[in-house]
Amino acid sequence: MNAFVNPVDQRPLRVGVAGAGAIGCTLAALLARAGAAVHVLARGASLTSLRRDGVRLRRQGQCLQAAVVASDDAHALGPQDVLFLCAKAQDVARLLQAALPMVGPQTCVVPLVNGVPWWYFQALPGPWQGRAVRAVDADGALLALLPVAQIAGAVVFITAERLGPGEVLSDNPLLLVLGELDHSLQSDRLQRIAVWLERAGIEARIAPQIRDTLWTKVLANLTSNPLSVIAGATLQNIYGDARLQPIVRQMLQEGLALAAACGARIAFAPASFMAEGAAMGEVRTSMLQDFEAGRSLELAAIGDAVLELARLQGMAMPVTERVIALAHFRDEARSAHADAAAREPATSMTTTMTITDRIQEVSP
Repeated sequence: MNAFVNPVDQRPLRVGVAGAGAIGCTLAALLARAGAAVHVLARGASLTSLRRDGVRLRRQGQCLQAAVVASDDAHALGPQDVLFLCAKAQDVARLLQAALPMVGPQTCVVPLVNGVPWWYFQALPGPWQGRAVRAVDADGALLALLPVAQIAGAVVFITAERLGPGEVLSDNPLLLVLGELDHSLQSDRLQRIAVWLERAGIEARIAPQIRDTLWTKVLANLTSNPLSVIAGATLQNIYGDARLQPIVRQMLQEGLALAAACGARIAFAPASFMAEGAAMGEVRTSMLQDFEAGRSLELAAIGDAVLELARLQGMAMPVTERVIALAHFRDEARSAHADAAAREPATSMTTTMTITDRIQEVSP
């Protein structure tokens, strides 16, 4: 028996959602409508909207609305049965620090992050047991915040888009895979969480080895997100366009080899993987949405951490390395351009006018 939960406990699940973005609001809306006691840690316009209108989920032609308890003070929300951390990988440390008052002795913390998570080497026998993934937790600060036993692994197969504060769109199937970090086969706490997810209309699975499922998502993110930024492409383009497919296939081959070296067992055919990706349609990746909105990108977790694991294994990933480098270049160039524009808003216009004047001067 897992000490964290009583399997006969029929109380409404106290659900904490830290982060009111696309995934956080999707979970909050569905779980609240299923009867869970949902508490959302939010701030700014999101907090105002959640308090005034509740959380709104547009799904398959319907607008689903639910009331939640929302606050920017984690102390006011108090300890939860489960705390979902819904943030970009680069923001998790700040968010978890802010959400710590929502973590009691029996709280199960479920980070919903893309890429290789900071907990990857925890509770995992092997030469790197206990090691920090430096690309996402350079100084081990995340590892120091929580006992490993309170963390559960999770892999999110949910596509959602934030429409505005407290409002999201999600039309595709919803799947959340959970698993204990030590690959325990029996987990009462995860069983209880899974029951509530199913009540909410979210397919929930408990994986005997969560890192196997994690690698499937890592490869999906690796082959789609950086390329979406470089090419401005949707999932249909990335996996279906003849000009991008060779790059994706090579990245997939490199990623599959690394996953196998790390002990993951992934059972899927690359051709099926490509076809399923293309069938997702005109979906813009979360990284492309962030790029277009001028927000920071999850390149460290999705790209750099994978390359870190490859170096530990002594493996080369030449195509992947080049794609990640290009994505970093685009990100840094965008940031530099934005900074320059903010400092000298009239420079580009002045330069353009000067060039135009010179052209006119030499024109016959």
